[in-house]
Amino acid sequence: MGWGNTLTRRLKVFSMALFIYFDYKAVQKRVKWVGAGKKDAIWTKTHERNARRVLNLMIELEGLWVKMGQYLSTRADVLPEPYINVLKQLQDSLPPRPLEEVRGTIEKELGKPMNDLFANFVLDPLATASIAQVHRATLVDGREVVVKIQHDGIKDIILEDLKNAKSLVEWIAWAEPQYNFNPMIDEWCKEAPKELDFNHEA
Repeated sequence: MGWGNTLTRRLKVFSMALFIYFDYKAVQKRVKWVGAGKKDAIWTKTHERNARRVLNLMIELEGLWVKMGQYLSTRADVLPEPYINVLKQLQDSLPPRPLEEVRGTIEKELGKPMNDLFANFVLDPLATASIAQVHRATLVDGREVVVKIQHDGIKDIILEDLKNAKSLVEWIAWAEPQYNFNPMIDEWCKEAPKELDFNHEA
Protein backbone atom coordinates (compact mmCIF):
# COMPACT_ATOMS: atom_id res chain seq x y z
CA MET A 1 0.00 0.00 0.00
CA GLY A 2 2.07 2.92 -1.28
CA TRP A 3 1.33 6.60 -1.67
CA GLY A 4 1.98 6.80 -5.42
CA ASN A 5 4.22 9.41 -7.01
CA THR A 6 3.47 13.11 -6.57
CA LEU A 7 2.73 13.77 -10.26
CA THR A 8 0.14 10.99 -10.38
CA ARG A 9 -1.51 12.31 -7.23
CA ARG A 10 -1.62 15.82 -8.66
CA LEU A 11 -3.16 14.62 -11.93
CA LYS A 12 -5.82 12.64 -10.07
CA VAL A 13 -6.78 15.64 -7.92
CA PHE A 14 -7.06 18.12 -10.77
CA SER A 15 -8.72 15.75 -13.24
CA MET A 16 -11.36 14.92 -10.63
CA ALA A 17 -11.82 18.61 -9.82
CA LEU A 18 -12.41 19.42 -13.49
CA PHE A 19 -14.77 16.46 -13.90
CA ILE A 20 -16.86 17.61 -10.94
CA TYR A 21 -16.77 21.25 -12.06
CA PHE A 22 -18.13 20.43 -15.51
CA ASP A 23 -20.76 18.17 -13.96
CA TYR A 24 -22.05 21.10 -11.91
CA LYS A 25 -21.96 23.42 -14.90
CA ALA A 26 -24.01 20.94 -16.92
CA VAL A 27 -26.56 20.66 -14.12
CA GLN A 28 -26.77 24.47 -13.85
CA LYS A 29 -27.86 24.58 -17.49
CA ARG A 30 -30.23 21.65 -17.09
CA VAL A 31 -32.17 23.03 -14.12
CA LYS A 32 -33.06 26.18 -16.06
CA TRP A 33 -35.56 24.07 -17.98
CA VAL A 34 -37.21 22.15 -15.13
CA GLY A 35 -39.90 23.10 -12.68
CA ALA A 36 -39.02 24.52 -9.28
CA GLY A 37 -40.23 21.35 -7.56
CA LYS A 38 -37.67 19.19 -9.36
CA LYS A 39 -34.66 21.48 -8.93
CA ASP A 40 -33.98 20.54 -5.31
CA ALA A 41 -34.06 16.81 -6.12
CA ILE A 42 -31.68 17.28 -9.05
CA TRP A 43 -29.22 19.29 -6.95
CA THR A 44 -29.37 16.76 -4.11
CA LYS A 45 -28.53 13.91 -6.49
CA THR A 46 -25.73 15.98 -8.01
CA HIS A 47 -24.22 16.71 -4.60
CA GLU A 48 -24.49 13.04 -3.57
CA ARG A 49 -22.90 11.84 -6.81
CA ASN A 50 -19.96 14.21 -6.54
CA ALA A 51 -19.54 13.73 -2.80
CA ARG A 52 -19.03 10.01 -3.46
CA ARG A 53 -16.43 10.85 -6.09
CA VAL A 54 -14.60 13.07 -3.61
CA LEU A 55 -14.83 10.40 -0.91
CA ASN A 56 -13.43 7.66 -3.14
CA LEU A 57 -10.51 9.84 -4.23
CA MET A 58 -9.71 10.85 -0.66
CA ILE A 59 -9.71 7.20 0.43
CA GLU A 60 -7.44 6.30 -2.49
CA LEU A 61 -4.95 9.13 -1.87
CA GLU A 62 -5.04 8.91 1.95
CA GLY A 63 -2.82 11.26 3.96
CA LEU A 64 -3.78 14.93 3.86
CA TRP A 65 -6.88 14.33 1.78
CA VAL A 66 -8.44 12.04 4.39
CA LYS A 67 -7.63 14.57 7.10
CA MET A 68 -9.18 17.33 5.01
CA GLY A 69 -12.28 15.23 4.36
CA GLN A 70 -12.65 14.56 8.09
CA TYR A 71 -12.47 18.28 8.74
CA LEU A 72 -14.92 19.20 5.98
CA SER A 73 -17.41 16.61 7.24
CA THR A 74 -17.85 18.84 10.31
CA ARG A 75 -18.42 22.02 8.29
CA ALA A 76 -22.11 22.12 7.51
CA ASP A 77 -21.66 25.88 7.15
CA VAL A 78 -19.38 25.31 4.15
CA LEU A 79 -20.66 22.23 2.31
CA PRO A 80 -24.13 21.02 1.26
CA GLU A 81 -25.68 18.36 3.50
CA PRO A 82 -25.06 15.43 1.09
CA TYR A 83 -21.31 16.12 1.30
CA ILE A 84 -21.44 16.15 5.10
CA ASN A 85 -23.30 12.83 5.18
CA VAL A 86 -20.92 11.13 2.74
CA LEU A 87 -17.64 12.50 4.11
CA LYS A 88 -18.59 11.47 7.65
CA GLN A 89 -17.47 7.98 6.62
CA LEU A 90 -13.90 9.26 6.89
CA GLN A 91 -14.33 9.67 10.65
CA ASP A 92 -14.03 5.89 11.01
CA SER A 93 -10.63 4.43 11.88
CA LEU A 94 -8.38 3.99 8.86
CA PRO A 95 -6.76 0.68 7.87
CA PRO A 96 -3.29 0.29 9.43
CA ARG A 97 -0.08 0.40 7.46
CA PRO A 98 1.64 -2.96 6.87
CA LEU A 99 3.72 -4.41 9.72
CA GLU A 100 6.81 -4.51 7.48
CA GLU A 101 6.53 -0.76 6.96
CA VAL A 102 6.02 -0.12 10.69
CA ARG A 103 9.01 -2.27 11.56
CA GLY A 104 11.17 -0.51 8.97
CA THR A 105 10.22 2.93 10.26
CA ILE A 106 10.95 2.05 13.89
CA GLU A 107 14.30 0.43 13.13
CA LYS A 108 15.36 3.29 10.84
CA GLU A 109 14.44 5.98 13.37
CA LEU A 110 15.81 4.24 16.47
CA GLY A 111 18.75 2.48 14.88
CA LYS A 112 18.09 -0.93 16.44
CA PRO A 113 16.16 -4.10 15.56
CA MET A 114 12.70 -4.21 17.12
CA ASN A 115 13.65 -7.29 19.15
CA ASP A 116 16.35 -5.22 20.87
CA LEU A 117 13.85 -2.49 21.71
CA PHE A 118 10.68 -4.31 22.74
CA ALA A 119 9.93 -7.40 24.78
CA ASN A 120 6.46 -7.27 23.27
CA PHE A 121 4.89 -5.21 20.50
CA VAL A 122 1.12 -5.42 19.97
CA LEU A 123 0.57 -5.75 16.23
CA ASP A 124 -2.99 -4.45 16.19
CA PRO A 125 -2.82 -0.65 16.54
CA LEU A 126 -4.83 1.22 19.15
CA ALA A 127 -5.68 3.73 16.44
CA THR A 128 -4.73 4.59 12.89
CA ALA A 129 -4.96 8.14 11.58
CA SER A 130 -3.95 9.96 8.42
CA ILE A 131 -0.42 10.74 9.64
CA ALA A 132 0.45 8.00 12.12
CA GLN A 133 -0.70 4.94 14.01
CA VAL A 134 -0.36 4.04 17.69
CA HIS A 135 0.67 0.68 19.17
CA ARG A 136 0.98 -0.69 22.70
CA ALA A 137 4.38 -2.17 23.51
CA THR A 138 6.57 -3.36 26.38
CA LEU A 139 10.19 -2.25 26.48
CA VAL A 140 12.95 -4.76 27.20
CA ASP A 141 13.23 -3.30 30.72
CA GLY A 142 9.57 -4.14 31.37
CA ARG A 143 8.06 -0.68 31.04
CA GLU A 144 4.78 -0.50 29.16
CA VAL A 145 4.65 2.24 26.55
CA VAL A 146 2.55 3.58 23.71
CA VAL A 147 4.44 3.99 20.44
CA LYS A 148 3.31 6.52 17.84
CA ILE A 149 4.72 5.73 14.41
CA GLN A 150 4.55 8.24 11.58
CA HIS A 151 3.62 6.60 8.27
CA ASP A 152 6.69 6.10 6.11
CA GLY A 153 7.05 8.85 3.51
CA ILE A 154 3.96 10.73 4.70
CA LYS A 155 5.79 14.00 5.42
CA ASP A 156 6.88 14.60 1.82
CA ILE A 157 3.50 13.47 0.50
CA ILE A 158 1.53 15.79 2.77
CA LEU A 159 3.71 18.81 2.02
CA GLU A 160 3.27 18.16 -1.71
CA ASP A 161 -0.47 17.60 -1.29
CA LEU A 162 -0.72 20.94 0.52
CA LYS A 163 0.71 22.63 -2.56
CA ASN A 164 -1.86 20.83 -4.70
CA ALA A 165 -4.68 21.79 -2.34
CA LYS A 166 -3.53 25.42 -2.37
CA SER A 167 -3.47 25.47 -6.18
CA LEU A 168 -6.89 23.82 -6.27
CA VAL A 169 -8.62 26.31 -3.97
CA GLU A 170 -7.02 29.22 -5.83
CA TRP A 171 -8.45 27.84 -9.07
CA ILE A 172 -11.88 27.38 -7.45
CA ALA A 173 -11.82 30.96 -6.12
CA TRP A 174 -10.95 32.19 -9.61
CA ALA A 175 -13.63 30.12 -11.36
CA GLU A 176 -16.31 30.61 -8.69
CA PRO A 177 -15.43 33.66 -6.53
CA GLN A 178 -18.23 32.90 -4.06
CA TYR A 179 -16.29 29.80 -2.96
CA ASN A 180 -13.10 31.04 -1.34
CA PHE A 181 -11.36 28.36 0.75
CA ASN A 182 -7.99 30.13 0.77
CA PRO A 183 -8.10 31.12 4.48
CA MET A 184 -8.72 27.48 5.45
CA ILE A 185 -5.85 26.16 3.33
CA ASP A 186 -3.50 28.91 4.53
CA GLU A 187 -4.16 27.79 8.11
CA TRP A 188 -3.52 24.16 7.16
CA CYS A 189 -0.24 25.14 5.53
CA LYS A 190 0.86 26.70 8.83
CA GLU A 191 -0.28 23.85 11.07
CA ALA A 192 0.64 20.76 9.02
CA PRO A 193 4.42 20.99 9.56
CA LYS A 194 3.81 21.16 13.33
CA GLU A 195 1.66 18.01 13.23
CA LEU A 196 4.36 16.20 11.28
CA ASP A 197 7.04 17.16 13.82
CA PHE A 198 6.62 14.67 16.66
CA ASN A 199 9.39 16.41 18.60
CA HIS A 200 7.29 19.58 18.54
CA GLU A 201 4.28 17.54 19.66
CA ALA A 202 6.20 16.11 22.60
